[in-house]
Amino acid sequence: MIADPSAARVAADLEEAGFLNGCDAGRWRVITFEFPILLFAISATEPDGRASEYCFRAELSRFPAQAPLVQIWDSTRNATLAPALRPKGGGRIEKTFQMWGDDTVYRPWERKTGPHINAINFPELAWRPERRLIFVFEDLHGILHSNARAHRLRAAA
Repeated sequence: MIADPSAARVAADLEEAGFLNGCDAGRWRVITFEFPILLFAISATEPDGRASEYCFRAELSRFPAQAPLVQIWDSTRNATLAPALRPKGGGRIEKTFQMWGDDTVYRPWERKTGPHINAINFPELAWRPERRLIFVFEDLHGILHSNARAHRLRAAA
């Protein structure tokens, strides 16, 4: 039996030192991985400064030639997370997790969003086959923690 090269690449990405360091530091965690579906969670800071996390579902067929398809996920319902339960905060958070036609995260690297104007306007964030999965995790982590800076600034004022 010939192994799927996409499955092997995802498995290798999940074993990279930088990715594992993020797991050890509590920035993200893998919930389940059964190719081509990866369920994972990313830590977050809520607008009031509380720590939390959000679950995501990635469909990774033809990875890395094809960009990941990533949805913010409700693992209890096994469906996209309801809009009322999605991350709140500044414009960057609201835009990323908005409900839209394909209801995937709205980022230039995402499979459904990238072909829109996003990848053209933000080529540094567009998906390229040489990118690793950690790129997606780091981007989502940064967005989900953008509330932390705003909360620190409010507390210092």
